[in-house]
Amino acid sequence: MEPLHPQLRAALKEAHPGLADSDLDRYEELLAARFQIDPDREAERLRGLDREREELLRQAMPRYKEVAQRFQQRQ
Repeated sequence: MEPLHPQLRAALKEAHPGLADSDLDRYEELLAARFQIDPDREAERLRGLDREREELLRQAMPRYKEVAQRFQQRQ
């Protein structure tokens, strides 16, 4: 899992006034942790990480998908 591209981070912050680096860092931590879990043995933990990540997106970055798609199209 690679960290978010600096330009994507900047675009997300521009699209979400008040978005903090700590929010983006937490999103990256949750995503990275997700890929280190064995879904067969730790399904509940995986669901918990997904719920926390989805809640973070809902509260702090509701336009994440839109911004990320636009960013990918420009790359």
